[in-house]
Amino acid sequence: MRILRLLVFFFVLASTVWAQGTLSLEGALKALQSSPDWQSADLTYQSAQRTLEAAQAAAGLKVTPGASYTLADVSGTAQNSLILSASASLGVLPWTASADAVRAAQRALDRASLTLSSTRNTLYTNLTTQYFAARTAQQNNDLAQANLQLQENLERVAEAKYQNGQLSFSDLLTQQQALESARVNSANAPGNLEIARQTLANSLGIAAGSLGSLTTAPTEPTLPAGTLETLIAQALKQRPDVLSAQSRLEDAQASLDSAQRDRWVPASSVTLGYAQRSTTTGTANSSVSAGLDFKTGSASLSASVPVVSSVTTGSNANVLSLGLSVALPLLDPTSDASVNSNQTTLSLTQLALESAQRAATLDVRQKYQQAQTAKAQVGIAKAALATASQTLKTAQAKLTAGTGTALDVQNAQVNAQQAQVNLESAIATSQTAFLALQNALGINLAGGSR
Repeated sequence: MRILRLLVFFFVLASTVWAQGTLSLEGALKALQSSPDWQSADLTYQSAQRTLEAAQAAAGLKVTPGASYTLADVSGTAQNSLILSASASLGVLPWTASADAVRAAQRALDRASLTLSSTRNTLYTNLTTQYFAARTAQQNNDLAQANLQLQENLERVAEAKYQNGQLSFSDLLTQQQALESARVNSANAPGNLEIARQTLANSLGIAAGSLGSLTTAPTEPTLPAGTLETLIAQALKQRPDVLSAQSRLEDAQASLDSAQRDRWVPASSVTLGYAQRSTTTGTANSSVSAGLDFKTGSASLSASVPVVSSVTTGSNANVLSLGLSVALPLLDPTSDASVNSNQTTLSLTQLALESAQRAATLDVRQKYQQAQTAKAQVGIAKAALATASQTLKTAQAKLTAGTGTALDVQNAQVNAQQAQVNLESAIATSQTAFLALQNALGINLAGGSR
């Protein structure tokens, strides 16, 4: 029911946003939480929760009632008896199999939590990238149409100049090629836009026609403070892949500990019992016994009481018993092999952890370098836009003064439009590179709780 309510809530939220004909990045990220991929990740985590709950239930107290009835004909005399019994068992020592299972399930749940966080981060980053890619595709489509108009005008002017002998045939061909290239780009741009919007819609689990216009422009991020070495140390403490490798190392260590206990802890137990026995037949009328198995770590309690008996038992005697047993495993090749196998597995998982740490270190260095480069590209794009804007102002001023042409202004406008598209693309690249760096540092991008 909780999942159903969440789905209804996000459906209403998303419907409100899309009904207005616009979709902000914030609205898209909220709607992402009701997407199929997000829900699948949640269900995978919930499966690990159910496994832990099952292990905890299996480690609890077990009580088993029972009854037995017998009817016999002894020398023509019918004899019957009804005995009620009950037994209980509970793991009381820390090395019981059920306790090991609970700890293993808890570690598995912790890894599932890390996987969930990593999956959410990936979905968050991918959606942000797709959102800005769709915006850029829209701008490139507009730019392609504007450039086509410009190239058509330039081609007409070039044709006229060629007819008047003011332009060489080679220059005319160059302009015609530029026009054909513009036509191809203008024909491809709508298709690229549709693909980009469909990709975004698929991530949200909706139809592309429901997206509306994308209203959020990218923002230039600020790189995290601190040295690169500080960031690497931070990543090694909180990255899901490193923490998962550490958890698997704990699994391997637990398995080795269990194998060593099974090899060296003797099969030993102690039992204490009380019974009332018939002095005539020697059978127990009622009994209670308690025991502790040191190898399995389980304590048990059992009792039986006869409630119906047609057999004459005579007088009863109280019997108190104490039992001890020990079996030393001097030679056990199977257990020795298990210890050796688990020791090898532990060594392998230790190497896997070291490999994960090295990979994480390299990943942070790469993502940090990419974020720095992307941020520098924003500065270059800003300078290019400033130059293009100044060129446009100059062209407009010349047109006003009569020393320039409308075609010069149109050309400058297209160049300024291209520079504006390049700047937004550079900022979007910088923002997504920053998200990739945060993900590499192990930061929870999506926020919220599990």
